[in-house]
Amino acid sequence: MNALMVVVIIFAAIAFFFTVKMVDLADRWPVNEFYKIEDTDYAVRYSNLEPNGIYKGSEAASSLVVEGTFGYDWGVALEGDKLYINEYVATNVGLTLCDLVAFDMDDMSKQVIAENTLLRGRCKSGELVLMGDYIMPSNNPDVNSLCKFYSMSSPSLAKAGERATVIYMDPDTGQVLLSLEDKSFKGDSFDNKYLDRTLDEVKAEAGAAASDGEEAGK
Repeated sequence: MNALMVVVIIFAAIAFFFTVKMVDLADRWPVNEFYKIEDTDYAVRYSNLEPNGIYKGSEAASSLVVEGTFGYDWGVALEGDKLYINEYVATNVGLTLCDLVAFDMDDMSKQVIAENTLLRGRCKSGELVLMGDYIMPSNNPDVNSLCKFYSMSSPSLAKAGERATVIYMDPDTGQVLLSLEDKSFKGDSFDNKYLDRTLDEVKAEAGAAASDGEEAGK
């Protein structure tokens, strides 16, 4: 029996060693993703070999312009000499926040357009569609008490998946053209409801819904 216990302990130790070693090797696995920003010489890089940020040049020969963790895909839009992009910031309490920022492509100076706001893309008529007062789903807002504590700084902060403050912005002037709250918001329907239609179509539906609400309240 003692011999059997010794064998079990040895195999358990070996299994533990390999498990720890595999996790360690996974952490060291090289990541170096390079995403071009539309038809420009700039790109967003995610890497554990080099600093994350906005780079200029080809993937093989690029230089860091702005260090940080930025969005790509639908998290970036270029309008003239202005680059709108999501910037993700990790706090010292473990939350990841998202601010919409704009860079002047001439000197790469940064302006914070809106805090706790996510750029989702352009609608069919070209305006930028944003999600305001937004806590990133990666923070697990339903179970993370830190999210509840952070949301006390702004009562309008939305729980991911429950509702959305949808904002349409003119990318040329930065003017907010429409802001509405969608209490029946579902993440997988966002594109159909807001990106695949024009601003006028969304305005018309929002106006009709408001009129129906007023009639119901009489």
